[in-house]
Amino acid sequence: MRASELMGNIPGITMDHLHNWERQGYLAPGRISVGKKLIRDYTEKEVHLVKAMWSYYQKGLSPRNAYRNASEEVSKSAFPALPLLNDYREECEARERKIDSIACSAIFELAIPLRHYFHLKMSEKVRSCA
Repeated sequence: MRASELMGNIPGITMDHLHNWERQGYLAPGRISVGKKLIRDYTEKEVHLVKAMWSYYQKGLSPRNAYRNASEEVSKSAFPALPLLNDYREECEARERKIDSIACSAIFELAIPLRHYFHLKMSEKVRSCA
């Protein structure tokens, strides 16, 4: 089920809620390609999880507790137990680390040729202060 259909079936939920929960690692929908876009595609199990999670969230629970209660509810139903999405979180963190390391290596590649220039400038300042 697409995210737009999911929002139509659950009154009050917004795309921001779904994106935030996905970013926090509580949801991991698949993607389907529609033209140049990748659209979120929720399985029946994930739809049930989102509905249960939304109901707990509306009752005032934090997203973490809403997810915990909803996953217990889904595991007791006809669906098999949901794995915790720590793998998804770790994958996202690894992707962020990779981007950071690329950015850092690019900075060093730019800085190394300039090292001699800055060394000369610093030695001029030292001489002028003395």
